[in-house]
Amino acid sequence: MNLSTVTAIPCMACLLLCLSCQNEPNPTIEPLSDEQISSNLLTMGGIDGSIDPQHLIGEWNLVKFAYTADGKEISNITTVSGGWLKILFAPTPVEHCVSDRWMLHCTNTMNYTCSISGNFIELEGRGSTYIHVPLPNIEIDAERAFANAYSFVINGNELIIHFKRIDDKKTLSNCVAIENKNLIIFQKR
Repeated sequence: MNLSTVTAIPCMACLLLCLSCQNEPNPTIEPLSDEQISSNLLTMGGIDGSIDPQHLIGEWNLVKFAYTADGKEISNITTVSGGWLKILFAPTPVEHCVSDRWMLHCTNTMNYTCSISGNFIELEGRGSTYIHVPLPNIEIDAERAFANAYSFVINGNELIIHFKRIDDKKTLSNCVAIENKNLIIFQKR
């Protein structure tokens, strides 16, 4: 073996190693915008989700908080209990009486009005009972998710509400399951 062959073999190995590293997929998925996530949620799992407001009417158990970077795959799932949602009208005009509003029941009952445009949703708090909850508490998670609600989809018997991710450490210190999450998921009763 001559000197040029001995030198060429390690150089070729380094070149092949460098080229193979460039073709590796990036293991971390950059999160899409809230608008892109909302659009992708409608076709989650290849099944068209429903955004018909009439399908919202009923009672829903709070079952999970989760994360999606792209609106297609759900990860970082935390199963929860202790809350349920009652929807009598969807959407609910502001002038409706309290009993016609969305009611989120945890320790307290929180009332919301709802505005819907396509699959975009806005939930506005309209009062609640006041029973002190020890911190951290799932009620705080649910209330923060509703305050930051962005879009929704009904997939089978699940109501999935996408909310803007919350990074405020003070708020998160009062929460149980919302850190690094952007989905609150309810199951039809």
